[in-house]
Amino acid sequence: MMNNQLNLHDLEANIDDVKTSLISNFTNSFFCKDYKKLLENKKLVFVNDDDGIPIQNWGMRSEKYDKVKVNDIESIEKEKFVFGIDSSCIKVAEVEDGGLFAIKGSTCISFKGRPIAHLKIGPFLFYLHEEVLKNFRLDHNILKLTLFNDDYAKKFLRINFERYIQFWLSKLVTNSIILIDGSIKYSIFENQFYSISKIIENSVINKNSLIGISKNTKIKVLKYFSYPLLKSKNASFINIDMVITSLVRRTYGDHILVKFDNNKYSNILRADVVAFDNDVNGSLGILLYNEFITNGYPSTLQLSHHVSTFSNTDLSSIQGFIKSNYFIKEIFHENVRNSILGSVWK
Repeated sequence: MMNNQLNLHDLEANIDDVKTSLISNFTNSFFCKDYKKLLENKKLVFVNDDDGIPIQNWGMRSEKYDKVKVNDIESIEKEKFVFGIDSSCIKVAEVEDGGLFAIKGSTCISFKGRPIAHLKIGPFLFYLHEEVLKNFRLDHNILKLTLFNDDYAKKFLRINFERYIQFWLSKLVTNSIILIDGSIKYSIFENQFYSISKIIENSVINKNSLIGISKNTKIKVLKYFSYPLLKSKNASFINIDMVITSLVRRTYGDHILVKFDNNKYSNILRADVVAFDNDVNGSLGILLYNEFITNGYPSTLQLSHHVSTFSNTDLSSIQGFIKSNYFIKEIFHENVRNSILGSVWK
């Protein structure tokens, strides 16, 4: 008994030594560096790690980019339809050999400065499993990545769904402007039959301009390029081809930073412009005339985002539809996180 007590005492002493040693080592490491003085008076913006950074530079002047040429955008009174496309995807259920997803898209239309119509596409159910993915002729590694990772699965579905809408729209409409949410670049997930290159080909044949608009970016240097636009009193843009082509592979069109409002505090966006006649300034001017700009952002894309977003009611309705119309074996499960950690950690 005495030996057990002594051993326990020694063990507790050793644990205390380990704690002391760990605290000491961490205290003297760069993990515990106090950044209070370094951060003093610095401007920052809290971001979601997945969203990238906003392009505005929050008033930081950069002499290096102060002389960048700023091109004013004049509204051009030429009537064209503007189509804005967006989509969203949610996981509905885990299946024993894959996953069941729902996807919904929207195309909103503006003309002569006001929204005139919108088209909701879906929701559609998509059963994602190995046999279905084989039909897309994906690389084996990408196929596995899509099967085993829900985030990649949703990205795969959204890209193919939006490409399909863009492909047919670029084929069916003429002399219009098609807006895409995000940059115009090749994706490893896209299908060769309605790839971005085919969409561009259709657009040029039918005299459509294709414009991809990004609200945020992963390319940090662009926030410094935005300073000349902040100073501009007009709707304007600057060319950033050199930056984008040196950092991003397989992109299309002219790459710009653009401000659609003449408001000093208007949002600055990144855009890729594929103009069928190679007139970037003209395409942007016609867009300004036919689109309704709100908070510096095209209303067709804003409305498409809201129309295509899934609500909790949508999810419940879809799950109810599956239960009523499909012969399935529903497995009920408890929330493992809550059962292990307690409801306080929801």
